[in-house]
Amino acid sequence: MDPVPVMPAGEVQPATTLAPMTSRWEGGRFHNRSGPEPHGLPAVLRWMWTRTKGPWPATIVQSPVTPPLRRTGPDDGAIHAILIGHATVLLQVAGLTILTDPVWSKRIGPTSWLGIKRVRPAAFALQDCPPIDVILVSHNHYDHLDRPTLAFLARRDAPLILTGLKGSPTIPARGVVELDWWASHRLARGVTITYVPAQHFSGRGLFDRNKSLWGGFVLETPAGMIYFAGDTGFGPHFAAIRARFGPAALALLPIGAFAPRWFMARVHVDPQQAVAASQILEAQVALAIHYGTFPLADDGMAAPLQELASALATIPAGTRGADIRTPAWGEEVVIRQDVAAR
Repeated sequence: MDPVPVMPAGEVQPATTLAPMTSRWEGGRFHNRSGPEPHGLPAVLRWMWTRTKGPWPATIVQSPVTPPLRRTGPDDGAIHAILIGHATVLLQVAGLTILTDPVWSKRIGPTSWLGIKRVRPAAFALQDCPPIDVILVSHNHYDHLDRPTLAFLARRDAPLILTGLKGSPTIPARGVVELDWWASHRLARGVTITYVPAQHFSGRGLFDRNKSLWGGFVLETPAGMIYFAGDTGFGPHFAAIRARFGPAALALLPIGAFAPRWFMARVHVDPQQAVAASQILEAQVALAIHYGTFPLADDGMAAPLQELASALATIPAGTRGADIRTPAWGEEVVIRQDVAAR
């Protein structure tokens, strides 16, 4: 598979606006600008000691779907999105096939046998995934940066991989481009990808906390703007993204791993906040992600969808940002941009 061509000059362009929200590197670590820092060890121990876990099944049996087998995505003026599981979404737009935070492993952790077990399998097997042009890695947590998955895709497809500053050493691949917040990478098919702020943190072990940058991505495409939040708490970055890029044609917003709120609110939105974020972004369509796969927090498996439904029930019909969908895993969602809304 040929590498995705890039513009010959100026491919990485640091943003000159919204400077107060560019990343902050102090004392050998990155820091949130849009909100409070994540809880430290004392709070982690308190949570571990007092937590009450919501119900999760041991496993879910799910028949794999047939993935799209096209070498390139459809170039029909639309955005095609397939939720594969957790924060892994297959996007096909402008003739490109793009993966967000690809995770196919059965456990997420430092080894194949140590870590949180996957409850629901991916929509289809990794070897059945169509050839990938671009991979977006939001940050280095195990449920977002899965080294075995990335190594397989790197060997097979040699995709362009975009991630945050100081994130490339963890990724087992060549062709990794690191971006600061508001820096962009232009592809040659009318697509520009910008790394944008999130309120979160990074780390895979005891000694690397916040040593690499975390964030989300905005894809400016001929079919409309796509926003992938990665992992984030609620903050002013949603409004900053809307102000800079306009309304989203598609927003991929996390809704799970939100409980207990005293602990998780700093780093994870809850379903009500995801709805608020969709409205701030004026998303034409939003897809809920980051739920129903790994029991990461204290919310039960059904809680994110139940609370999302309750939050949406309070919004008047036709409100921009209220079309938040929870399709079956593997089901293709097609979005054609509402140009009039811009």
